[in-house]
Amino acid sequence: MVRTTVRRTGRGVAALAVVVPLLLTGVAACGSGSGAGDGDVTITFVWWGSDGRANLTKKAVELFQQKNPKIKVQTSFSAYAAYWEKLATQTAGGRPPDVLNVDTRYLAEYGGRGVLADLNQGAGKAVSLADVNPELAATGVYQGKRYAVPWAQNTPAMIYDPAAFTAAGADPAKGLTWQQYADATRKVSAASGFSARGTTDFGILDTTLEIWLRQQGKQFYTPAGKLGFAADDLRRYWQLASGFRDAKGASPADVTASYNTSPEQAPLGKKLTSSEFAYDNLLPAYQKANGKPLNVAPYPSDKAGDTGQYRRPSMFLAVSARSAQQEAAAKLVDFLVNDAEVGKIVGTDRGLAPNLKVRAQLAGSATGNDKTLYDFEAALEPKLGAAPPVPPKGAGAIQKLLQRTYEEVAFGRMSIDDAVNRFMTEAEKGLS
Repeated sequence: MVRTTVRRTGRGVAALAVVVPLLLTGVAACGSGSGAGDGDVTITFVWWGSDGRANLTKKAVELFQQKNPKIKVQTSFSAYAAYWEKLATQTAGGRPPDVLNVDTRYLAEYGGRGVLADLNQGAGKAVSLADVNPELAATGVYQGKRYAVPWAQNTPAMIYDPAAFTAAGADPAKGLTWQQYADATRKVSAASGFSARGTTDFGILDTTLEIWLRQQGKQFYTPAGKLGFAADDLRRYWQLASGFRDAKGASPADVTASYNTSPEQAPLGKKLTSSEFAYDNLLPAYQKANGKPLNVAPYPSDKAGDTGQYRRPSMFLAVSARSAQQEAAAKLVDFLVNDAEVGKIVGTDRGLAPNLKVRAQLAGSATGNDKTLYDFEAALEPKLGAAPPVPPKGAGAIQKLLQRTYEEVAFGRMSIDDAVNRFMTEAEKGLS
């Protein structure tokens, strides 16, 4: 079901949709249909993304159908937020798609409640991860069961306008300390007459908080599914972010509040800032939206060689535990992960190919932004740390809580101390 919580803020009444899958008992048992048999079968496959991603994905599916003529694949896609609302409705109605994309924030939610099939069992054994980095492959395992496999690899990074930062005397690609980044963003803002700030205010981003925590030797979530940081850690992070904003190096509150994870709607994409923390594979989309040549750089860090970054599954592929055609579904998943032609078709839209052999082939012939991304992650590879534990159930709601609470700080409606207390109280309650 979709439960809507109404919250009153300084801007009026805002409805926060909290997606809660309504599941029946014995879900896993409903997936007993395991084979395609000898006749033709039809499976459904859904994902989130833009029209451009949809076109690439449909080409990959068409190739699969050409090579597997007895399997028909019905596809659909949505924007990120709409995707999860629709998936919750489908799950509640007992008709989830056969193959679906899953975000790491929702893996425990859907896997832990029996919506997803264990790919270490039955038909799922057909999905080969032999050529996938073991650390990346392990990110799809929750409580000992492989509920999903990574379709691509990316890493959190900084996307920026090199011309603007060069003029400010900074080169993010070579690595900056947080103070050097703060100084550079102020200069970039001043050079534009403060019409475009140096960075998008990162206080709202759970991903940036996670990376910053890793630089401090901590983590966002513990393996037991609790917060891995204390109130003082969050206070220092929000003080850091607020310092950028107060010095006019980061976006003002109204711009920050309009932040959208779509590059086209994000402040950097709308030319309202000159850098933004995002996932590295979004570089081409940001560049297309912004219109200027952009580049990708590691996170600022006060510890040389330790940026806190890691190999991240940009999105997972999973099979419904209720699917009556699990063999066909698993065959599609294996194909999308391991087929070299698929790798060429989808490129770096979702990130680097998970199959290392396919990735090496593509890297050797890459040009333009694709080459930039392959070179960036290849240089970063020796410095990448182990991926964090799978986020617990409720991680999606925690993400929204962080953004909503920090906006109160940015607008001056709440002190950092009060905001920290509210976040920690509500987050710990939500995870209990």
